[in-house]
Amino acid sequence: MKSSRNGERGSGRAILLLVLFVVLAGAVYFVFARNSSIQSAFSSMKESTQDAATTSRVRTALLLSKNVSPFDIQVKTTQGEVTLEGTVPTVQIKTVAGAIAQDTSSVKQVHNDLGVNPAIERNPDREHLGERVADLEIQTLVTDALSKNADLAEKHISSEVKNRTVALSGTVQTTNQKYTAEQIAWQVPGVQGLTNNLSISEGQAQPESADAKLAHRVEFELYSTKAIPLKTVQIHADSGVVTLTGTVTSLAEKLLAEKTAKSVEGVRKVVNSLAAPEET
Repeated sequence: MKSSRNGERGSGRAILLLVLFVVLAGAVYFVFARNSSIQSAFSSMKESTQDAATTSRVRTALLLSKNVSPFDIQVKTTQGEVTLEGTVPTVQIKTVAGAIAQDTSSVKQVHNDLGVNPAIERNPDREHLGERVADLEIQTLVTDALSKNADLAEKHISSEVKNRTVALSGTVQTTNQKYTAEQIAWQVPGVQGLTNNLSISEGQAQPESADAKLAHRVEFELYSTKAIPLKTVQIHADSGVVTLTGTVTSLAEKLLAEKTAKSVEGVRKVVNSLAAPEET
């Protein structure tokens, strides 16, 4: 009787141990499977985010191209592989779009599925987007440069840029501040023209000296040549003597600047201290 009970107890323990083993194995499998599922989900989310970022970069690059931006091109990215779809008017533009996409960071491969139809029309709203972006970049740089100048930081100066030409407007206190703002704007990369509409505040206005007027006339003539980099050239006038300082890209530019300055009415003498690469 005793032996029978001991056998039953031993059998019960074995069953219990078996049940516990099955439960434990199931739990381990569940945790492993769940973690694997979670890891897979995170991996999928990370990949999806990276693909979205790649798509955005490719679209931006295409929109900045003068040749490609006027046409509607769809961009899709899967695991770093970019597919271009849509229609463009020439094989050349199709090739350019593919090259731009391939050159974009994080792009592993490009599937250029663009169709070619010579009758496709350009979208005028997108055609000059690259120029507008360039103008906006210049405007941001001009505003930032003006804000970093201690003499101008608190002044109400605004800038607008169209076709890389800066228009300054607002109010300053002195003629010198007006001229300083102009020089700062000229030094921003990409600026090709400038209109200074800054006014001098009432009660602070000072008549521009003859020397300042002469320096501005010389500056205008140099600008009119379209060959002198005014952003790296400084002009000073003193009793008819004009001094040119700064740098130019060639000896020819240095000689042209001197000749142009001498041609301005009121200039008695030109001191040409411009530095050119051939002289170094």
